[in-house]
Amino acid sequence: MYTPTVGIVAEYNPLHKGHLYHMEQARKISGADAVVVVMSGPFVQRGEPALIDKWQRARMALAAGANLVLELPAVFAAHNAGVFASSAVDILFSTGVVTHISFGVESPNWRIDKTLNILLEEPPCFKAFLQNFLKKGYSFVEARSLALEEMLPGSANELRGANNTLALSYMLQIHKKKLKLTPVPVKRKGAGYHETGVLGFASATGVRKKLIEGKTSEALKLLPESSAEILRENLKNGRCCIDNSRLWDLLRATLLRCSPEEIAAHAEIGEGIENRLKKEALNSKSYEEWASRCTSKRYPRGRIQRHAVHLLLGLEHWTNRAFQRLGPACIRVLAADAKGRNLLKEMRKKSTLPAITRYGAASGGYAHRMTAFDVLAAELWEQLIPNGELGAEHTRQVIIKQ
Repeated sequence: MYTPTVGIVAEYNPLHKGHLYHMEQARKISGADAVVVVMSGPFVQRGEPALIDKWQRARMALAAGANLVLELPAVFAAHNAGVFASSAVDILFSTGVVTHISFGVESPNWRIDKTLNILLEEPPCFKAFLQNFLKKGYSFVEARSLALEEMLPGSANELRGANNTLALSYMLQIHKKKLKLTPVPVKRKGAGYHETGVLGFASATGVRKKLIEGKTSEALKLLPESSAEILRENLKNGRCCIDNSRLWDLLRATLLRCSPEEIAAHAEIGEGIENRLKKEALNSKSYEEWASRCTSKRYPRGRIQRHAVHLLLGLEHWTNRAFQRLGPACIRVLAADAKGRNLLKEMRKKSTLPAITRYGAASGGYAHRMTAFDVLAAELWEQLIPNGELGAEHTRQVIIKQ
């Protein structure tokens, strides 16, 4: 008997009412019996530390209706949209039980098929436009967007939406690998991904901004009650990363210790940006000031922040490229309810990757290397909060919702 299961790629930083709406719509549109979430861990896609740890965000996901929560490895999570999306799609497909993938989009009438065809075929005229904009100093993402605009007027505006950019990346991976995953786009409601306004459904950025401003009660009202209760609990226990002062101390020490050549050996760093990263560590008084000073047309803030994470993790260029080439090594389970546990039983027969419930269960040198970065990312995150628990990650157990 065919039973649909819908997969969602998320960060839930924190899980707000828009996320709850998306999960409900994904289940409704796909007719799915279960929801599987692949979620980033201690550091999110824009290179920022998560507000609360991955275990607490997994609790939020279960409370909102997810049945199984899996971790997106740290070496893929704090990365550009292409790496982030493709590895998450690979994990969902590798489970052997996920049949659909749902994602938010800013515009449901977006001509995504035409855009996909250009990016998959890469006709000579597109390549020429792309190289022209790269030579003008644009970042790869912006240059690609402008090149598409030359061929499909209106494309650049569509790709300015963060959700549309990720949606395109999910679809590219599905088409490139010819994966049997049915896409389920859901129109985003409320504020955009990077917007801080709180009309309608607030974005996660808007919620975090309220917390930074000390408007805790206002922030909590923007969340489903289950998420608000978990966040309230973590705020009380000193388990939230709200400011970047400790991150700045660790990063500045790393930048001052390393030579430009050592900095350039890390993932995706090059073209001279290593000199600016080091120079501005001397000139800046805070993480925010450093990131702003390093940001440029070619190097957007998100990329600068990801460089910071890769430096702290010690993720070197060739190791990073090997991870991208080989893909996820295993499936790390964070949380499950009764239905999720049944999915895990089914995965034992159908999954193309081993599902592990503790880091020590990762078998083989490649899997050990990848999960070692997950442990390190967790330990780094613990140093950024008032009440960190160093070493706790080694003994964490899967959250089971009865």
